[in-house]
Amino acid sequence: MLMVYNISIIIYYYLMIRPIEVGTANTVLRTPSTPITEITRDVRKLARDMKATIGPANGMGLAAPQVGINIRMILITIPEEHYKETGCDLATLGEHLILINPEIITVSTEQCLFEEGCLSLPEFYAEVSRPCKLTFRALTEKGEKIEAEAEGIFARIIQHEIDHLDGVLFEDYVTERKKKEGHKIYI
Repeated sequence: MLMVYNISIIIYYYLMIRPIEVGTANTVLRTPSTPITEITRDVRKLARDMKATIGPANGMGLAAPQVGINIRMILITIPEEHYKETGCDLATLGEHLILINPEIITVSTEQCLFEEGCLSLPEFYAEVSRPCKLTFRALTEKGEKIEAEAEGIFARIIQHEIDHLDGVLFEDYVTERKKKEGHKIYI
């Protein structure tokens, strides 16, 4: 029995589904996040936890503040039904991409209107206009510097998640809310 208990502790340490912060007035969601200065064991643990959390939450993106930690880290995962519209070479079907200290370098002048929802605002969705294309840079969870172009759904997710890092919610951009539909997958 002791061995089972120890395995449970090990599993808990390596993989924990975290509760998602919700609400438009939530102070964690409205607080700008601090840059990560070193990729530590705790940062790697948070990345694993975010990967465990995103699946059951049924989302395409997740920012560290959404799981209660105000540091600049996001996760992007593209479901198969949206993979054709990914718009970035870094996106791999079925894999999670962790971006540390992501920043947008340039954006296109062309705007795209797209329906967004948010795991932290589970009751509604709305159309949001954002730049269609962008260039960004970040660190991978291994500490590698990357710079890439993104368009389509990938560019949208990056903008949505970086907004979370800055204490901004997608509802700050909308004038009309719509009730969430159960069969849709939201950012």
